[in-house]
Amino acid sequence: MDKKTKIRIGLGALGLIVICAALWIFVVPNFGTDASKSQAATVITQPIQVDQDIKRIAAVQDGHLAVYDGTQWKQQFWSGVNLGATTPGHAPGELSPAKEDYLRWFKQMKDMNVSVVRVYTILPPFFYEALAEFNSGQQKPLYIMQGIWSPEEQLQAGESAQDAMSEDAVEAFQTEIKDAVNAIHGDLKRGEKPGRASGKYTTDVSAYLLGWVVGTEWDPHVVKVTNDAHPGMQPHKGTYFESKEGAAPFENWLAQMLDTLAQEEMKYGWQHPVSFTNWVTTDPLTHPNEPSENEDMVSVDPMNVAPTDKWTAGYFASYHVYPYYPDFLKYEEKYQIYKDAKGQINPYAGYLNDLRAHHKGIPVIVAEYGVPSSRGMAHYGPLNRNQGMHAEAEQGKINTELHESIYDEKYDGAILFAWHDEWFKITWNTMDLELPADRRPMWRNMLTNEEHFGVVSMEPGKSPDDQIMLDGKTDDWDRQKDTVTQMYPGYSLTTSHDEAYVHLLLKKQDGSNWNVGQDNISIGFDTLDGGSQTADKTPGVTYSAGQEFVLSLKGDKDSDIYVNSAYDHFTWLNGHRKKFIPWQPELGQDGNGKFLPWMLAVSRELKLPATKQTIPFDSLEAGKLMRGITDPAHPEFNNLADWYADGSVIEIRLPWMLLGFTDPSQAHVWSYPYGKQAVETEEADGIRIEPHLQASSTSGAASAPASAAVEPLNYEWDHWDEVDYHERLKQSYHVIKEAFGNTRPPKS
Repeated sequence: MDKKTKIRIGLGALGLIVICAALWIFVVPNFGTDASKSQAATVITQPIQVDQDIKRIAAVQDGHLAVYDGTQWKQQFWSGVNLGATTPGHAPGELSPAKEDYLRWFKQMKDMNVSVVRVYTILPPFFYEALAEFNSGQQKPLYIMQGIWSPEEQLQAGESAQDAMSEDAVEAFQTEIKDAVNAIHGDLKRGEKPGRASGKYTTDVSAYLLGWVVGTEWDPHVVKVTNDAHPGMQPHKGTYFESKEGAAPFENWLAQMLDTLAQEEMKYGWQHPVSFTNWVTTDPLTHPNEPSENEDMVSVDPMNVAPTDKWTAGYFASYHVYPYYPDFLKYEEKYQIYKDAKGQINPYAGYLNDLRAHHKGIPVIVAEYGVPSSRGMAHYGPLNRNQGMHAEAEQGKINTELHESIYDEKYDGAILFAWHDEWFKITWNTMDLELPADRRPMWRNMLTNEEHFGVVSMEPGKSPDDQIMLDGKTDDWDRQKDTVTQMYPGYSLTTSHDEAYVHLLLKKQDGSNWNVGQDNISIGFDTLDGGSQTADKTPGVTYSAGQEFVLSLKGDKDSDIYVNSAYDHFTWLNGHRKKFIPWQPELGQDGNGKFLPWMLAVSRELKLPATKQTIPFDSLEAGKLMRGITDPAHPEFNNLADWYADGSVIEIRLPWMLLGFTDPSQAHVWSYPYGKQAVETEEADGIRIEPHLQASSTSGAASAPASAAVEPLNYEWDHWDEVDYHERLKQSYHVIKEAFGNTRPPKS
């Protein structure tokens, strides 16, 4: 008998037909009694190579990731997407998506020309059932890269970092590895445990597994603690994976973990390509102009780990590489002058070039890349590839450029982060104001960039009909249930809300047009005792009570929301406490009428070690309000828009955090920080919203006529513990679809 026997398998099932003469095996998917009649004709078989009793569908061939097509190994540049484990209203450990979600998403992924989906951890059994069921009808399957989560509890992070070779960490990780292998092969019964998937895994998806990605981004403190605890350690020599002479102890530990995985796979007679997660922070390169010690503290080098001759499926490296962080990407001189394959200056491609050059002889994929379509930002990046403040079309354009850079620099794949937006995510410049932390999934913080990397937007409301669009029309307002309207001289103010925004509608009673820019529109927002009845940013206006925020709507270029100086966490923290920016004592007085721009920090002061240059503290004015239309069907759609005026209608939407809310689902706002000298919260009794319209001056005076206090609209809402949401394919989805459609072999 020929040692290289072809097997074709359609997964998901259990009916087996064996034709012994040709040695073809078909496994017919089981869709249930009724469904099987209609689905049987669409069963697609998947070729598997068997060599010396080892089954493979993917392997490293000639230095590239390839799949077996039934006659030969076929190389491909793998365009993929990362899939998170949760949906709005849920923490990631709740694993909230249903089988129907996965089936819908797989189809949308295929329509976007995704060839591989990466998951970070073991998902519930129905995920693998859905993958097998979906692929049974595909000429070309949707492959999976299975991640294996690191033992967070045992390793910790930062100053509490633990030795990765401690007995409890090794045991926890090896158990997770074994469970992952058994899950992929449909041979696992896993008991319930908070934060992880459980159940009976009976669906074998090994014929759709492109490769393994072991672990998560390594905390540099964990790597250092492990290395320091084992000086002079000898290389790990495993059956299938080993570390090389001179490998660091942490790399020896990784070789041991990869060998554990390989041994488990071989119990099923299977081999798949193997890698471990890595990122720029622990890459094997040196970055002389990196200002943060932690970002270049230690290295984890995939080249110090290798498969033995017994592991024929091969080994590859995988990295998370974003264009805006760490900071050396902006300041390393050689990257600022690097020209990419198209002849353009491209620091991102320059770094990719160096990283690719280090990994001679093995495939490398970028397992995470991308920019978010968020209203907030956390870092500026070269070429405007910032960590946030991108319209969806721009998000798609930048992600396409990054995808092309990865291809041009001779990588084997690029896996976009991420498939869908996740409301639970945090980022460094907003997380301290999202309290209580366990309530984050209950609302959508438009200022937290990490929530908005997806190509699928998770929008408030059960359907698009439940949303309020900025478009000058009011039919969507008529469908809202939680609205309050109050009349003012010549116009009305209506207020509503959802899990992302507070919405305002100003409507002229006589149907005449608003003239934004000549009409001086000021709106005060009062949530707590204290504040100021006047504001230097809205001169001539006297409010009925102390205000925490004031909004000034003047036109396309000059509309802003401002924060009472004594309520402003930005200056309290970065000025009063940390001395990063200038500060004066009067800023801590809430009644003096001083209001400040609403700012987000995006970078602390940096001292560049190589050039000795000092880069000053940097920030973004998040309170700058943008005019635009938010109807996705409109040709001028802009997801970053905050207000729109048309005829007798002005519509405004304000992210909850711009009004001081740390958890709108429970009406929690931050307290005045100077009194507490800490970040603390309290419950607000709704929002008192006070609009003022100052007619244009007819005398040519610089200031508008004074406006006396008026009765504010008191807006209150029921607290919520469940969220309504619906999905929408972003504009970036369609842009990236075109880029992913260019199927091609990797560059050599």
